[in-house]
Amino acid sequence: MIAPRRHPSSRPFLAAPRIDFYHPARGIDAALHGLDRLVRRAEGIGLVVGPPGTGKSLLLGKVAESVREDFDVALLSGARICTRRALWQSILAEIGEPYRGIDEAELRLGIVERIRGLAATGSGLVVLVDEGHTLPTRLLEELRQLTNTPTPMPAVHILLAGTAELEEILGSPRMESFAQRIGARHYLEPLDHAETAAYVRTQMKAAGLDWDAAFEPGCDDAVYSAADGVPRLVNQICDHALVMAGEAGLERITPALVAAAWGEIQRLPSPAVLAHGGPQTAAPAAGHEHAETAEEFADAFRGEAADAFGDGAGVVEFGAFGDDAAAAVEVAESAAGGAPLTADDSDPWCGPEVELVFDASQDPFEEYFEQEERVVERYMMRGPEDFSGHGHVASREGAALARQLDACEPVGRAPACQPAAHASACQTVGQASACQSEPDDSDMVVIEEDILDHPGEARRRSIVAVRPGDYRSLFARLRRGT
Repeated sequence: MIAPRRHPSSRPFLAAPRIDFYHPARGIDAALHGLDRLVRRAEGIGLVVGPPGTGKSLLLGKVAESVREDFDVALLSGARICTRRALWQSILAEIGEPYRGIDEAELRLGIVERIRGLAATGSGLVVLVDEGHTLPTRLLEELRQLTNTPTPMPAVHILLAGTAELEEILGSPRMESFAQRIGARHYLEPLDHAETAAYVRTQMKAAGLDWDAAFEPGCDDAVYSAADGVPRLVNQICDHALVMAGEAGLERITPALVAAAWGEIQRLPSPAVLAHGGPQTAAPAAGHEHAETAEEFADAFRGEAADAFGDGAGVVEFGAFGDDAAAAVEVAESAAGGAPLTADDSDPWCGPEVELVFDASQDPFEEYFEQEERVVERYMMRGPEDFSGHGHVASREGAALARQLDACEPVGRAPACQPAAHASACQTVGQASACQSEPDDSDMVVIEEDILDHPGEARRRSIVAVRPGDYRSLFARLRRGT
């Protein structure tokens, strides 16, 4: 059987990606061929998006291996690059150029000179960035500008791999110029059941082992159920199951051991305990120790809460204490003042309801506010008397008109029963006595301003627009009585 301690090169399952253990699943193999074509045909920037553990790093490694004979390749990790200088140094170090003790401008010029030399021979530079979602946007812009290096044919090829966050970053308006250069997008997903079964057999075969000889039937189902088809989790579960089988001296791994390995990785209770509710061999001791630690913490926290809220406030800690539900219930009863709980003791989340009551006199939200004045239609006028309390707007034309009216009025004031202009006109023609008894507007002149008519219609209208100069001649005629 496989010993627990073996050299990593002979272990079939590792969390780190290995190119020689590559499994051509449907999604990742299609992305590999698409990115290889994109680089060789200079179609633009390539983008690989996928959840963690689905093979993005392995895919970039396979692309680098595929094109290395024809291009210079720089395989970078975005998480380790934060400045432009670090970006240029990382690229130069990958392609074997000097990068120490050189300032930033010289580093970029060195890359440009190398790109021009490669383009002269029909080759180019391929920059692959893993964890691209961690790369600052200003560095993404630097990579975009690097693709604008003037050469007879495009000689810089950029491939980015990252999570869905990378696609969100490139979807922002400020990254529009970068997004327009994307020539291919590939999306990686977890493996389905059939691909997971083929994947684990490929890993065992690459290590010189046989899956069916080391694992009992049904183990691939258990691995898929636990890992949900994520290759990295599949590797962790199978590797841990091999270690547990070697320590126990088992010849073959069972589905129960696969489930136990997944529970050990996730620190979950044993599957037997979850299925039958039976006791565990080593878990109770750890659970009691956890419960005692929680009780000590609860006592300390209860004292601090009493100092902060007063003696009338109750504090109950909610949470699971491993498999020891009785310890959780005991802590809840002690927080409730020793009263027994009526809920099922097997439920670690049950507990009494505690209501915190504060003094209303110290309520910070209890304030008095003045009633807001409601103003509705402040400038609405219902009659002539509403104008008496408001100011009036004067203009130069209005002031000139008032002076003209004052000049044409006689010494005496006009009667109160008629307008001043009308009375002045009547007194001028000697009909003041008749107007005082009964108003007569037969000789009244009506003047309207701001009437703009078509020139062809002016002759057909009795009321026409006048200019300020027309008032002067009109009042002169009125003074002469003509």
